[in-house]
Amino acid sequence: MVLANTFATDTRVRREARSLACQGFDVQVLCWDRQALRPPKETIDQCSVRNFRLGKTSILPTSRLYYLIAALLFQLIIMLRAVRAVATRRSVILHAHDFNALLGSAATKQFLRDRVRLVYDSHELTPGAYKEWYGSLVSRIVERVEFAALRRVDAIITANEAILEHLCRESSAPAAVIHSSFSIGEIPKLAPQGAKEKLGLSGLFVTIFTGKVRQDYHIGMILNAAHHMKRNGQSRFKFLFVGPPDSAKSLVDLVRKDALEDFFIFRGHVPDDDLPCYYMASDLCFAVTSSIGPNSDMLTPIKMFESMGCGVPVIVREGTLAAKIVRRWHCGVVVPSSEAAFVRQLVRLGEDPGLVRALGAAGRKAFLDEYNWDRMQARLLQLYKAPRF
Repeated sequence: MVLANTFATDTRVRREARSLACQGFDVQVLCWDRQALRPPKETIDQCSVRNFRLGKTSILPTSRLYYLIAALLFQLIIMLRAVRAVATRRSVILHAHDFNALLGSAATKQFLRDRVRLVYDSHELTPGAYKEWYGSLVSRIVERVEFAALRRVDAIITANEAILEHLCRESSAPAAVIHSSFSIGEIPKLAPQGAKEKLGLSGLFVTIFTGKVRQDYHIGMILNAAHHMKRNGQSRFKFLFVGPPDSAKSLVDLVRKDALEDFFIFRGHVPDDDLPCYYMASDLCFAVTSSIGPNSDMLTPIKMFESMGCGVPVIVREGTLAAKIVRRWHCGVVVPSSEAAFVRQLVRLGEDPGLVRALGAAGRKAFLDEYNWDRMQARLLQLYKAPRF
């Protein structure tokens, strides 16, 4: 597997790699350690990981040019390492995660032909993402390059149906949508009240946000809601953040500046086995994206599926693919890009625990029927073991 991100902190990639390793595949991971915090070599989830440091570029908006140069260098590293791997094996499966690992992988496939099987695993709508980062011209160029590289791809995996539809316009390769979520067995047999007591959250209405605090999430909504709760003396509403502390630093500074500490709980990283308990101790999962471009409209956040698995309602933005999923399964709340609308829904849910339970139960059913990792793993293995592949 190759990815231009840190493998150790990428939930989706780790799930796929672990599933393949458990099925007997010799999984070797080549990744770009953007935070420059990992050792050069390590073993994670039975996978051999090689971490390359090309400088610290964890905050894309402040380092776009350097990121572009480093990303091009990473393509060369992919090609060199892949050629070395093939030299000691009859053939390899090259699993490229996202566009910034595709070019080097496609070039390797072109050079080594039948000795390489190329899987393109797209987590985002590539032209949309590049439009948000670099503008329309770069977006159009990237789209054409991505479509050209698809000619070398033997199988496609996407994070949702919208990305699949985009790529299948130009490719007839076998394809599958694989959502990242918990497996059924990962959800503890624990009542919500028991989870709240375990984490010291009893008597509180908790809205959880998991993962990196990024520009494509409407964190301003949460800050505005905290100000509202402070003005109105509604101290039982809390906002729980679980994820990399460095990504939340600016938010922590704002919370301190505005004296909102009583409404926020920052837990930083928690062990993977503990994460379901944090969801189960919460009453709502915040997955409202900012309206910054086509890719943010098509995001289906991992946190949405994880919260569904734990029986916790999710709140998302109107006009998004996530909103269509929430409406289909009646498992949460859809709001416009309005801070006032979020506050109204938050107060409404806080006053109606029966509604919260009903929405959560609907999400749990959707998880069991469709969005659990057990089903996703079966799709992954079916693609890998297909006769054509």
